[in-house]
Amino acid sequence: KRQHLISGGSMPVHLETHEIRVFKTVYEENGFNRAAEKLFVTQSAVSQTVANLEHKLDTLLFQRKPLQLTEAGMRLLHYAQTVLSEEDTVLSDLSNIKNGVLSTLHLAMNSTVNHLFGASLIDRFCTAHPLTRIKVSVLPSRQIITAVSSELWELGLGPFQKTMPARFKTIPLFEETRHLVIRKDKIKPGASAEDVLHDNPLIVSQLDDPDLRPTLDKLRDSFGTIWEVNDLELRLALVNQGLGMTYLDDKILEEQPGLGIINHFPFSTIPLTYGIYYRRDKQLLKGGHQFIRICEAFSF
Repeated sequence: KRQHLISGGSMPVHLETHEIRVFKTVYEENGFNRAAEKLFVTQSAVSQTVANLEHKLDTLLFQRKPLQLTEAGMRLLHYAQTVLSEEDTVLSDLSNIKNGVLSTLHLAMNSTVNHLFGASLIDRFCTAHPLTRIKVSVLPSRQIITAVSSELWELGLGPFQKTMPARFKTIPLFEETRHLVIRKDKIKPGASAEDVLHDNPLIVSQLDDPDLRPTLDKLRDSFGTIWEVNDLELRLALVNQGLGMTYLDDKILEEQPGLGIINHFPFSTIPLTYGIYYRRDKQLLKGGHQFIRICEAFSF
């Protein structure tokens, strides 16, 4: 029997799943007789279960004659619908997993990976494992690390920090170089690099700087303005319109012929390692292992 702990009063109250199911069926069938028929039990068994539940909770759940929910009953009904729906989903998933027809991939990737490889990776994964359910989100790199660390996501795919937390298992996949770039015609003849920094906003995001926090402190002193824009496509559009400068990886910069590198500063170029990471102390779901194998065989 599944128990549901409800805190209240001096002692905790345990709700059994069968009690919740009987209560919900009485409401749905609008009567004890019809509920008994639906559950293949006697009317007295249904009535006794509801009475015991009301006694346990020390509150009336149904008004009788006519039968209708009390305010407490309405609240318990909402809880019952949630619990029983989740139970049905879990039981269905467990049955499918046992039969080898269902797993789940919980993946968070950063915007650069998504822009360059996201569709191809997911296509290969779904082609090889069509019955695996996927839950994919594009997040700032630091947010991915936090989410994987707190178990909100199973796998992270993006640039590693210079020092990754020891609790992570890391799988390097490819190297990249990130450059400070601006539209080429914004670099005026005779203008110093310091003038370019001062006259143009730096458009960055957490997506761009997982290992850049110390550098950004220096950049804030060098730039007149810093804009934080998480969306990569919007960031590219703003820079191509001449509204500022940003950091781009080599592979994305190749797609932007109108942008040029500002290479006059120690922070102009940042080497990065991209890969997958997950918590060492957590056993990956089958979908996680499958996705790692896809990535290891992928040509980045």
